[in-house]
Amino acid sequence: MLKKNSPPVSLRLLLTIPFAGVITLSVGLTGWISFITSKQTMNDLVAQLLQQATQRICEPLEDFDTFPIADLIAQETGQLVLNNLQISPHSQTFILTRSGNIIAYSTSTTTYLPNYLATKESIERENLINYSVQFLLKHFLNLAAITKSETLTFTANGDKYLLQVKPFFESDVGNEHNIDWLIVAVVPETDFINQVNANTRVMLGLCFLALILSISLLLLISWRIELKLQRLIAATQAIAAGNLNQQVLGSNVVELEYLALAFNQMSQQLQKYHSQSEHYSRILQLRVESKTRQLKLKNRELKKAKKAAEAANHAKTSFLANMSHELRTPLNAILGFTQQMARHQQTTPAQQLSLNIINRNGSHLLKLINNILSLSKIEAGEMKLDETAFDFYALLDDIEQMLLVKAQAKGLQLNFDRSEKVPQYIRTDESKLRQVLINLLENAIKFTPSGSVTLQVKVTDRLPPSPHQHSLTAKALLFWISDTGFGIAKEELGSLFKPFVQTQTGRRSQTGTGLGLPISRQFIKLMRGDIRVKSKLGTGTTFRFYIRVGLADAWEVDNHLSSPRVIGLAPNQQKYRILVVDDQWENRLLLSECCQEVGFQVWQASNGREAIELWQQYQPHLIWMDIRMPIMDGYQATQFIRKQPNGEQTVIIALTASVFDVKREQAFDVGCNDFVAKPCPEAVIFEKMALHLGVRYLYETQSSHLQHQLVPQITPESLSVLPQGLLVQLHQAAELGDDQTAKQLIEQIPEFHNLLKITLAQLVEELRLDTISDLTKFSVE
Repeated sequence: MLKKNSPPVSLRLLLTIPFAGVITLSVGLTGWISFITSKQTMNDLVAQLLQQATQRICEPLEDFDTFPIADLIAQETGQLVLNNLQISPHSQTFILTRSGNIIAYSTSTTTYLPNYLATKESIERENLINYSVQFLLKHFLNLAAITKSETLTFTANGDKYLLQVKPFFESDVGNEHNIDWLIVAVVPETDFINQVNANTRVMLGLCFLALILSISLLLLISWRIELKLQRLIAATQAIAAGNLNQQVLGSNVVELEYLALAFNQMSQQLQKYHSQSEHYSRILQLRVESKTRQLKLKNRELKKAKKAAEAANHAKTSFLANMSHELRTPLNAILGFTQQMARHQQTTPAQQLSLNIINRNGSHLLKLINNILSLSKIEAGEMKLDETAFDFYALLDDIEQMLLVKAQAKGLQLNFDRSEKVPQYIRTDESKLRQVLINLLENAIKFTPSGSVTLQVKVTDRLPPSPHQHSLTAKALLFWISDTGFGIAKEELGSLFKPFVQTQTGRRSQTGTGLGLPISRQFIKLMRGDIRVKSKLGTGTTFRFYIRVGLADAWEVDNHLSSPRVIGLAPNQQKYRILVVDDQWENRLLLSECCQEVGFQVWQASNGREAIELWQQYQPHLIWMDIRMPIMDGYQATQFIRKQPNGEQTVIIALTASVFDVKREQAFDVGCNDFVAKPCPEAVIFEKMALHLGVRYLYETQSSHLQHQLVPQITPESLSVLPQGLLVQLHQAAELGDDQTAKQLIEQIPEFHNLLKITLAQLVEELRLDTISDLTKFSVE
């Protein structure tokens, strides 16, 4: 078979060469068979002659009984027979005894042999006989070993000979005179090969003549076929060039006739299809033009829709930025002044408790705002992973202590199970992991009326590290949060992680915004993981998620122990000048008083232009620069200051209440040294000034008034001391979410139960009516 990429071969060669090869092979095979047959024929002829010679020699012996006379007669008769026996022109036939002596041989050179045995000299004169005897002695080693007819070949003086040896009698039957002779015939191979070669030459000549005639006839036939095929090829090329009106004449060959007929039918079909394709092409062209017009209209509509979507997205971003600024700005003042008032030693314990309630509710409101803004940042693709090294064991212990009070208040068991293989020091976004765990555990506690809530943490090897993490410095942590609560219906699982969507159980509780789970899922994906949920109504729910973390060492982990409160500047320091720039009077006042109370010199500016004037006049060491301000914003003011000769000597820290309007990169690009988001705790304010100015502080070594425990441990048993009717009414008000009625009922609690009264009032202020409902449900059972 020809290879696919081999060059083309003409039809004549394709038909002639294999045919010539077959004929050549046949001629050679015939010659070889003829040679083998001739050789075998010669062997059979020699065998027959030797058989006849043996019979003729033995016939005269039938009338003699004694061995000497019979032996002599046999010798004489054998000589006469061999003289008349001629197998081939140069053949030799002789008789010898088992001892190797010649009795007779087919030649007339010796007519008399004394003592009926030939002498050694007469044997040497006959070279062919001598060669034959030597070969037999060499081949059989002993002439007595020849017991039957043998056909052999040997070479002497470069000539090849055919030898056949036969005992007179191959058995004792018929050998009455005990004649144990051998009769040998030797024929040179050339005697019969010459004749065989002559016959072979004649046969080869005839075969060669037949080969020439066959090839000539084959070439003629192939030429006729090629002529027809060339006409077909020319017609095909004309069709390929676009001339479809082609017809091919028939031929006397049936196959070529069918081929021409099929080609003509194909040509007619092509003409038909061509006309149809032109018709369809015109129709298609009209449709394409119509579709093109429709696509142009749709593109214009899509452009309008895109502009509308971009405008809506811009409006959404602007709204969120403004909302962030408008909400976080007053929260900054509320939380800031609350912390500042809590620092005064004149604050009574009752006032301290009220300040703590304000701080807790403000923090709760800030958490809700952060959730909404976090979701918006996730949707905008602006949420990033802030990886740090931290103590994972300490994080779990902190969360357990924080949630233990809520769990005990509902009579639940809170179990934290950590595998021994879990590393203590890891590297990931601590804040996001903390928020995920708190969201899931708080939901589990909220929707579990009785039983337990369990957190399990393990290391799994089934998940490989992410592509940018090395397997030796990374682990995959697996978390299970399971509860024995109400459970979630199967049809609600699909929408569980959609924003602002709550399950039926969540809607009955009338708490939450439906943002905790969507935000948790996005945070988990940022940490290169995923979350799954299994739940059954009435049985409970299990959330399972994994994240990929890096391994860290103990020396990399920052000390998160709360630092003591700053009460003043350490002695032997220069007077640090601070400039506070903010368009909101409350924020300027809060930050200014915070700095002045510990000993800083402070000036205030309400916009960037005033900030530049005060900077030129007083050359402050540090500027707290708000970004969003009228007349001149913080970006412009910072850029102007940095361009002045002494502008690089002033530390500028950017302040903002909007997470969308300002990014750290933008603040650093215009020349800010640091970035702080509002509301910021006073500890962060002092920490930043110490970092950039090297300020040393005096700290409060021992507080004169210890902060009261915000939420004392309270159980249903501790409420059993209250009147039954009061507990029933309080439970009903908590179930209905009526906080005003709950406050009025709590005011009825006697003064000698003041601790319970304060604790329940605090739960109402924190909108934790679900906790009150769980604590008082025993009263209605």
